[in-house]
Amino acid sequence: MNAKFKPLGLVAAVAAATAGYTGVTTAQTDVAGNGLGDVGLIPYYTVRDGFVTGVHVTNTSDRTQVVKIRLRRGVDSMDALDFNVIMSPKDVWTGFLQDEGDNIVFNTTDTSCTAPAAQNGKFVMPGIYREGAEEGYIEVIAMGAPESEDDPIARAAKHTSEGVPFDCAGVRSNFFAGGTFQGQPRGVAAHDRTNQIGVATGSPDGTTTYTPPGNPLQVSFFLRDAASGLEMGNQAVMLENFLVDEPAITNQQFGLFSGDLLGFDYPDLNGGVPGTGNSGKFVELRSAIGNASVINDWSANADLNVGTDWVITFPGQYTMLDLPHYFASLLTEGTEDEIPCNRGTAQPAGSFAGLDAGCDHRDIPAIASFDVYDREEQQRALPDGELVVSPQLPGAEVRTQLPYEVNVVQWGAEPVLGSVNSDIVVQVPESPFGWAELSVSSNTSGDLAVCEATSSNSGVNIAGGASEIVAAVTAYGCDTTGVVAGEIPKIGFVAWERSFPGNPDANYGRAIEHAYGSGF
Repeated sequence: MNAKFKPLGLVAAVAAATAGYTGVTTAQTDVAGNGLGDVGLIPYYTVRDGFVTGVHVTNTSDRTQVVKIRLRRGVDSMDALDFNVIMSPKDVWTGFLQDEGDNIVFNTTDTSCTAPAAQNGKFVMPGIYREGAEEGYIEVIAMGAPESEDDPIARAAKHTSEGVPFDCAGVRSNFFAGGTFQGQPRGVAAHDRTNQIGVATGSPDGTTTYTPPGNPLQVSFFLRDAASGLEMGNQAVMLENFLVDEPAITNQQFGLFSGDLLGFDYPDLNGGVPGTGNSGKFVELRSAIGNASVINDWSANADLNVGTDWVITFPGQYTMLDLPHYFASLLTEGTEDEIPCNRGTAQPAGSFAGLDAGCDHRDIPAIASFDVYDREEQQRALPDGELVVSPQLPGAEVRTQLPYEVNVVQWGAEPVLGSVNSDIVVQVPESPFGWAELSVSSNTSGDLAVCEATSSNSGVNIAGGASEIVAAVTAYGCDTTGVVAGEIPKIGFVAWERSFPGNPDANYGRAIEHAYGSGF
């Protein structure tokens, strides 16, 4: 394809709307104008009502890449399932998510090494955040690349002539929580260094040192409901230069709430391991994709059995929670010792002495303002309790709440995605189709802040009782610096469905990226 005709998609649209598209790469986190980056954000996954969600990740570089795959549930973006994929140069990894009985399962038949190993090709979602995780969004984050393709992890992950990696057990040995195994160093020694045990040879393989990943990934997704014949897909929202300063290699054995800052919670959308050069990135992300309004078509054409749902996702809101405090509120919910997670004033790092201050500094529930138009009149709609379309007298806007990290706004009577993450239904009785612009403002009932660990709470187990919870919270801090009200990262798409009740095999769907306007 001639380069000047390549579709730039959402990422370039955001860049053009917020800063002017120049095609120049900077050291700041930004949307990727060429569709390649070190972070891919899939705005929506679902396993509800027979849907499966597929994920496709390509390593376009000549370097081995350690990649984090993380599912975040839609109601509060808690880490519902995560694992690492170690991709050799030019590798492709695929998998799909579905509901299997009481379990939510990430299936893969791909041979690329993962840490941990898939059991019979399946990663089963742990129970801790399973409730409400039937829908959410997905983070795909490149964590780092070895300095040389001769380093131990690169040699072990490389596919042989039979199409399988040389030594996946050896690869996985890099992702234990450090220390030694049978007298040999093993696992994550630092955020840029791991030690590998040569499982295939029975001897130590040695140390790998990592560098930032570059911008190697291309990520796409699909949603499919085989029963109705509905399928749609799109490219993920790609960010570039997210981990541009330092790699963020972490272990798959322990986490933040076990007192391990080198654990599987990182990297997240606030960057890498706290205290390293790549922490504190969520403010950059807010600046990159948080200023523009959202624009797209809608249709509620009952005569042709056409419906649309808008997916509006606010990625990274979990970085605005005092997570140990929030986790304690979940553990004690409904008990006599319930610990609330209230909105409140952000605490300076190191001064938080207990659980008596607010822990919720998120933008949500966000206030949404819809301007709704039909295809002809180009005139602002007049709200009267619900959304309507023009022609109406110009004037006020429709204002409502978007309460979750993942919100699905339904246009017309019939849902497309069957989401339970929002009860927002747009009534459009006067017209079968049109377009709308959505502007979003932050919840400012308390300070907006970004939170992260400020010191190690090594040895603290947050499930161990009140004193341990307080110790964990003391090692956490929330900072208002640079957190601008209204700069809410928002991504998503419109899901279209055209159904034929007499011939379900003819049903089809489309996922169309949102466009992004000039502001609020």
